[in-house]
Amino acid sequence: MSEHPNVPKIRSALEVYNSGDHDAMREHLADDIVWHVGGTHEMSGDYEGADAVVGYFRDVRKSTAGTLQVEPVEVLANDRYASILMHVTAHRDVRTLDVLVAEALTLDPEGRWKEYWALANEQDAVDAFWSS
Repeated sequence: MSEHPNVPKIRSALEVYNSGDHDAMREHLADDIVWHVGGTHEMSGDYEGADAVVGYFRDVRKSTAGTLQVEPVEVLANDRYASILMHVTAHRDVRTLDVLVAEALTLDPEGRWKEYWALANEQDAVDAFWSS
C-alpha cells in the first residue's frame, strides 16, 4: 500500500523546519493557520496566521540557539487530516528537552497546515523547559 501524498509533504515541511529556513516553511502553512501551543509556559497560546506562526518559529529557534530539532517517528495523513508522533529535543541555557509529542493537523485542499495541536508525553517537562 502506498502512502498518501500528504505524508511526504509533511516530512518535507519538518526537514525545512529543522533547517531553520522559516520563510520556506510558509509554503507549508495556510495563510489563516491557527497554531495552538499548550501548557503553562511563556510560549503557550494560539498563534493565528502564517506571519504569527513564523514569528513563533523564529522565537523558538532564538530561545534554543537553534538546537530544537524534530524527528518524526510516524506520520499518518489523508486529504484533510494528519497526525505525527514526533521526538523533540532541544537545549536552552542549562535545560534539556527530550519528549515525544503527538501532533494533530488539519490540512487545506493543497495539503498545507491549517490548524495544529500538540500533546507532549511529559507536559511538565515542556513547561519547565520554556519557563523563565
